[in-house]
Amino acid sequence: MTEEKKDSKQKVIIIVLILVIVLILLAFAAIVLLQNNNQGELQTDSTGSDSSSAIITSNGGNDPLILDYDGSAVALNADDLNKQIEQQKVETGEIALEYQNIAFSENGTNFSCYLANSEKNNEDMFIALYKDASYAERIYLSGLLAPGTVIENFTSEMDFAPGVHEIVAVFTTVADDHQTMTGQISVAIKLDVG
Repeated sequence: MTEEKKDSKQKVIIIVLILVIVLILLAFAAIVLLQNNNQGELQTDSTGSDSSSAIITSNGGNDPLILDYDGSAVALNADDLNKQIEQQKVETGEIALEYQNIAFSENGTNFSCYLANSEKNNEDMFIALYKDASYAERIYLSGLLAPGTVIENFTSEMDFAPGVHEIVAVFTTVADDHQTMTGQISVAIKLDVG
């Protein structure tokens, strides 16, 4: 009997140790998950920034988001990250982009949008929209846009069916002679036809 009691006590001790180890592992996993979920978030004061970083948040797509480049800025979504990168290019002498990444239409032809030649650019530009990245089918071509000029509506050269379509917008800057292209950037934009 004493032998059975020893075996029974040893089994209980082993079970308790296994449970303690499992609980420790679960606690560790929870801590790691919480740290990963909070990664990229920045605690700020009431002004929305701290002394070393600025948070770039989405404005819901209602207004253009112009960024003053801050090397320690944190982009919280892909659109804001792209805008931050484009702003950095301006500071090094390249093209500033100012646009919303989605345009809306009720009929598949007439779209409301926000596409602009940023006031931060020094040159005129034109904007071409293409059905896809093959650049084979152009659906819109603007005239020359002076810095600060905004396109709020455009009419597509092709009809789009209801749904969401991804197109390519090409922003091209031109020299003062209006013939020499000086820079070009393409970005993906969604057309929401509903």
